[in-house]
Amino acid sequence: MPQGEQSRERRRYDRVALKLPGRYMLSDGQEFVCQIIDVSPAGIAIRGPLVGDMGERVVVYVQELGRVEGVVVRRSDDWFAVDLKIPSARLHKLAARIDGLAKRKAEGAPERRAAERYDFDHARATLQLADGTEFPAVLMDVSIEGAALEIDVTPPIGAAVRVGERCAHVSRHFAGGIAVTFDDEAGGETLDEVETGGARWSRG
Repeated sequence: MPQGEQSRERRRYDRVALKLPGRYMLSDGQEFVCQIIDVSPAGIAIRGPLVGDMGERVVVYVQELGRVEGVVVRRSDDWFAVDLKIPSARLHKLAARIDGLAKRKAEGAPERRAAERYDFDHARATLQLADGTEFPAVLMDVSIEGAALEIDVTPPIGAAVRVGERCAHVSRHFAGGIAVTFDDEAGGETLDEVETGGARWSRG
């Protein structure tokens, strides 16, 4: 999509007031817990302990939305706004997630997941069966509790497997892949650990 057309498409989306927890990383590597004030596929407003400088690159992990990044375009004493740099292929997907969250908030619906999952945009992973056989997979999303994988094999529900460095068992089948639940719960103190559920994955 040409840059001008993408900019026009981004302007179609309104900011939605959503109070969501998250974490952000400034360009010097400092990480902070934050609260999202409002968000759209074009931009996000963040309240946190350290405000980014104008033009500074920021990476943000937002509960229910995953990883986004962009540059600071407005700032105040305790909040700042980031102009998001979202690939065209993700704009509609992100917009649909934001719209879904706004509708759930309006309806007073409970959260659908106990642990937040994050998009992982085609990261490579390896699924190992109990007999040691390994199969390449594509990581679709991950949380501290489990992951969804695009993969050609479908081990039976309940089968013991290993995904990356984590022991797990198969919990669900879906078209083109499987979902697994980790046998141990890994925490996360850094942005990478939050996003990966405590495991190491290869982007590609």
